[in-house]
Amino acid sequence: MFSHTRPVDAVAGYLHWYLGSTEENTTLFSVQDCHQHKKRILAKLEGIDTIEQAETLKGLKIWVPEENVSVDDDEYLWQELIGCTVSNQKGEVLGKVSNLHEYGAQDILEVKTVADAEVSGEWLIPFTEEVVLDVNLEEKSIQIDQLEGMDACFTPKS
Repeated sequence: MFSHTRPVDAVAGYLHWYLGSTEENTTLFSVQDCHQHKKRILAKLEGIDTIEQAETLKGLKIWVPEENVSVDDDEYLWQELIGCTVSNQKGEVLGKVSNLHEYGAQDILEVKTVADAEVSGEWLIPFTEEVVLDVNLEEKSIQIDQLEGMDACFTPKS
């Protein structure tokens, strides 16, 4: 399988996984063995003993309970950032975080403009210390430094 955790093998640190197509539609599995092999993760789940059984899990996502995930003070779970309102240093609202993307060197916030925006569209904003000034999870807000040239990060939708 492919892991989106950092480091890649961090998913191996959990004793139980919930597998399913959606978070609401999952089945609990005990992890018997899990380790990194090149760029992939190999795992043995309790009750999955044949290749045919493993094939039935192909394409499913893995969830672990949020309370089992530890993050440092300067780290965030992606799901915590979804729905946050993003504004620039002038207080102008750019939109709400709709997704995050990992592109090697940095993560990218996908921000969709709010319904009453003058021009509707989507921002792709680097989630870096240089750009992100403040994240307030209680207020579900993110303030960015809209650097010169960041207009190129906006794609208008018609």
